Amino acid sequence: MVKSKNRIILAAGGTGGHLYGALSLSEELKMNGYEVFLFTDKRIENLIKGFDLNNIRVVPSGTFTNTRWPKWPIIFLKILSGIALSLIYSLRISPKLIIGFGGYPTIPIIFAGKFLNTKIVIHEQNRVIGRANKLMLNFCDKITTGHLKVKGIKEKYNDKILYTGNPIRPEIFKYIKDYKSYDKDGFFNLLIFGGSQGASFFSKIIPHSINKLDDKKKSLLRVFHQVRENELEKVKKYYKSINVKSEVKIFFYNLPQLLNNSHLLISRSGASTVAEVTATKTPAIFIPLPHSIDDDQKLNTSELENIGQVIVKNQKNLDSYKLHKVLNEFMEKPQMLKSMAKANKEIVINNSSKKISSIIDDLLLNKDF
Repeated sequence: MVKSKNRIILAAGGTGGHLYGALSLSEELKMNGYEVFLFTDKRIENLIKGFDLNNIRVVPSGTFTNTRWPKWPIIFLKILSGIALSLIYSLRISPKLIIGFGGYPTIPIIFAGKFLNTKIVIHEQNRVIGRANKLMLNFCDKITTGHLKVKGIKEKYNDKILYTGNPIRPEIFKYIKDYKSYDKDGFFNLLIFGGSQGASFFSKIIPHSINKLDDKKKSLLRVFHQVRENELEKVKKYYKSINVKSEVKIFFYNLPQLLNNSHLLISRSGASTVAEVTATKTPAIFIPLPHSIDDDQKLNTSELENIGQVIVKNQKNLDSYKLHKVLNEFMEKPQMLKSMAKANKEIVINNSSKKISSIIDDLLLNKDF
């Protein structure tokens, strides 16, 4: 097999949770001589730094979940147009294999791939299978998983499942270093990250939680807060008004470096974020998205919460006062955070992309598993 002539399509929804794994795998595949194309949606603008823009295709799609029935015909037409466009693109690209990383934009290209008899792999990052991936189980040749056990996959698909772990961005490992408590550094780096689309809830309560700290603690803080575009100026002005040094941005391109330099992370708990927190051993407060399908974000946190590296807070029961109490205690007792950082004693090896790439090799060679 001459790999340089092989083309592979990666399909992923346009959020960091779906895209980061796909982009990590793309680097491994390109090193192995494959030409890689990315099929996704229009939300990707801030997430595709370094990817060949000529190899990106934006495909229309939609979901019936949480959509009122009068809009269903529009959603159906979007999916049909996405399938038609995916067929046209696929005929031009002639991929040897398609791998879907979840999200509804993966559905049209996987449908098209099945129609063209292309080999298909699905990667499930979460502890409970996503709805788009679940819909595609009949169509795929193999299912790679980020966890040993994934809820929601019927037993009849067990022979398709291969555990690989979740691909992690190489940049995460580039900046890894031993955790140092802030009393040694002299200041407290607080990273606030609501996922690639931001989190309005974080912008509403976290700055107010910080303002409840005493002046000495506020003077020690260095806050890095990712927000939605419509909240940028408001949050910037608020931190300035309470004399807290901050960087407030819509997107941090240096997030891997910030994560490794943080004394504490406050974030959602999507699969990619949890994998990166596991790798860096960063102490974290996870606030799972309350409306995540099948409570997957809460399930993602279970291992790290059980060993004590992170604490998990229910958004419905959280306000600025309760979060302030947690932040205040961490700043008064830096040893607590240091103990959290040491709770995860496992060495995380960044070989998930290699494993998936090897599975792709074997599939294309028609090897038995």
